Amino acid sequence: MSRYPMRTTAGWIAIAAAAGLLLSGCGSDDNAGGAGGDDIVLGMITDTSGGASAYAPYTTVGIQLAVDEINAAGGVDGKQLKVITENDGSDTTQTPTLTRRLLENGADVILMNSGSASAISGRTVCVEENVLCVAPTNLSADIVKAPGNENIYILGPTSEGIGESFAAGMSKAGYKKLAVIADDVPTIQGYVPALVGAITDAGIKEVAQEKIAADASDVSAQIARVKAAGPDVVLVMSLGGQTEALVQNALHQQLPDVQRFSLASIGNQPTTWDLADKGALEGLVYVGSIDPGNERTTEFADKLAKKGGDHSELTAYGVQGYDSVYLVKEALTKAGSADDKAKLNETFQQISGYQPHYGQKDFTLSYGKDKHVGSDGNCGLVLATFGADNKPGDPWPVYQPSC
Repeated sequence: MSRYPMRTTAGWIAIAAAAGLLLSGCGSDDNAGGAGGDDIVLGMITDTSGGASAYAPYTTVGIQLAVDEINAAGGVDGKQLKVITENDGSDTTQTPTLTRRLLENGADVILMNSGSASAISGRTVCVEENVLCVAPTNLSADIVKAPGNENIYILGPTSEGIGESFAAGMSKAGYKKLAVIADDVPTIQGYVPALVGAITDAGIKEVAQEKIAADASDVSAQIARVKAAGPDVVLVMSLGGQTEALVQNALHQQLPDVQRFSLASIGNQPTTWDLADKGALEGLVYVGSIDPGNERTTEFADKLAKKGGDHSELTAYGVQGYDSVYLVKEALTKAGSADDKAKLNETFQQISGYQPHYGQKDFTLSYGKDKHVGSDGNCGLVLATFGADNKPGDPWPVYQPSC
């Protein structure tokens, strides 16, 4: 196997029947179990129809892989893990109601597998119901910002950490003038101030900022304004999918000599790569979490390949979903059961030095009463590039974050 799994995904992913990856529970489930029942129930808010639907399925696969593994090994204190789901379509007005529905149907823990804005909207329920909530892939520090953060956690690094890493890399490469093109969806717009602020704080001047509608079919006006501003680097911030491909195609055509950066979305969505024109992603630097030197990532990749099925390509989203379940398992084991919600939340805060299956090999996750972002530094990030084949290639040689 290649030491860099992302580069050779097609070569070693055995696609099996999608049925093998179906969740053990879905939607409202009268037999969910819940506290004191036969199962420990993980309630998952996901997105199968909105802006986060391009990446949420990869997280789901990682979550279910961990659940299957833990159950095959005897479960947690003799109880099996079970997943029930609700789809909020990244509609933040629906998230609190659906989170309560999961709890009514027996959920002991909530996994937030939708956009960051959804996690922010749903966190009030986590606190009001004193239930442990974990957002595996969300980046916004606002999710865990006090007050009202007592029961919700993210893995990280956050959007601020990404901004710091981009700023350091862009500065080292000598870039001076930045243009930003961002989706107009709440999750992305929530990232813009912190991430772009970190870059401009490093002395890089923002010369243009454009918004793109999530359903845009033409971005020529925005690209023309960006081109007129004369940037030497462009940062694209999106949820991925057709919108990102549209922007990247246009930038490749109109500003072929300007360096492009992007978020994790494009680097972790194999379906999006096929939407880009031939060679349109070559040279693009994106923020990823797959390190060729992390043996734990390779271990996860082997398990994922063996599992097979839809959305079984190696992505950071899948790994983070997988790790989130093992973090919950560690807290459950320390607490002794899921019955005492307060104790379960306290034991989650006692997790220290957990070695995740993503990030650089020395990256760890730790939590505390006042530390609800698990990341112990920015080396959970890997700045990587796309090759001429429109697939993720090698780490960016100019700069890598350190812890």
